[in-house]
Amino acid sequence: MFKFSHIVTLFLLLITPHFALADDEQPFNRVNLQASAIGHVDNDTLQAMLIVQESGSDPAHLAELVNRKMTTVLEKANKFKDVDKQTTNYTTRPMYKKNVIHSWQVMQTIKLSSMNFEQLGQLLKQLKPLANIQSMHFTVSDAVLEATQDKLTIHAIGKFRSKSAMIAKEFGKSSYTLVQVSIGNNYRPPRPMMERGAMVSDMQMKSTAPALSAGTNKVTVNINGTIELL
Repeated sequence: MFKFSHIVTLFLLLITPHFALADDEQPFNRVNLQASAIGHVDNDTLQAMLIVQESGSDPAHLAELVNRKMTTVLEKANKFKDVDKQTTNYTTRPMYKKNVIHSWQVMQTIKLSSMNFEQLGQLLKQLKPLANIQSMHFTVSDAVLEATQDKLTIHAIGKFRSKSAMIAKEFGKSSYTLVQVSIGNNYRPPRPMMERGAMVSDMQMKSTAPALSAGTNKVTVNINGTIELL
């Protein structure tokens, strides 16, 4: 009996320091806070999505027509050095009437983008007999967006540090330490000016290239973190 009690006592002595250490490691004096920096940046890129489309009864012939038109579109686009181009979806689909195929539709899209709005406007004017504008919108180039986010991140970090120091002071603490932090960017490109299905635009009806206004976009950097008051 004595031997059993001795073993139990020894076991309790061994595990007691572990519990004490666990209690010491419990967090306290921790505060969650957020800081944000917001900026507006000029849109410097115009993107347009165009579609070449043919409908009829012979899918092979329709594909030939679409390929021929897209080749001409690319030839014209290649003459504008400031315009980037990328062909995208190519689709052949049957059109049904009373559960029976009555025709076919073949289409291919091309994405055009440029920081030279005048050049892209002139190109769109030339392409109107060949392709319809599916959508168009202004956006911010990757380089400008990244540079803007870097500046806002620095500003947001400064606000986070100032707020942390203020909180520590108001709670009567001499300083703080950073426990964890996360940084997130918020940028939403604008919606296209023309949605799918609005295949004929005012731009296509004009004989001259349109005047375009790019506008601005809001960029936000959020910092969420936890500090421990010392």
